[in-house]
Amino acid sequence: MIEIRNLKKAYDSTTPLKDVSLTIRDGDVISVIGPSGTGKSTLIRCINLLEKPTAGQVIFNGEDITAKGADIRKARQKMGMVFQSFNLFGHLTVIENLMLAPMDLLKMSRQDAYNKGMELLKRVGVADKALSYPDELSGGQKQRVAIARTLCMDPEVILLDEPTSALDPTMVAFYPG
Repeated sequence: MIEIRNLKKAYDSTTPLKDVSLTIRDGDVISVIGPSGTGKSTLIRCINLLEKPTAGQVIFNGEDITAKGADIRKARQKMGMVFQSFNLFGHLTVIENLMLAPMDLLKMSRQDAYNKGMELLKRVGVADKALSYPDELSGGQKQRVAIARTLCMDPEVILLDEPTSALDPTMVAFYPG
């Protein structure tokens, strides 16, 4: 499903990724572990091209999404991302955060997006916060909302950047790996 070939990401002062190659097949669960500053987040951001690799290729479902003219929007609709810093829209309620992308990108009806969002909020234990704004939530609650928001898009792939860092121990057990 995802093949990374000779990926490199260089900045002016550092090169966190040098010649990274790997294949991730359907059903694989991959964890990248290492100290802060070693390129874990950079790798994830390069996979969905939030960061443009300096060199190398990212092939998703047989298509080189790093190639000139590749439809990265189409690929991103199948690749969910849970950001380390949550990236919730502060001017929207929790449920509105979940409904936005399915309605806009998947053309889901408002009612269907609401129903799916509420189902996922229940699943992650924050349905009672549906009408709250992100600044009214704890870090763990924001992280659970961010996970639910990603799941709303039914992605083929989920890229998680420290998905359990803000969760309390009982919720970490709910999200193994």
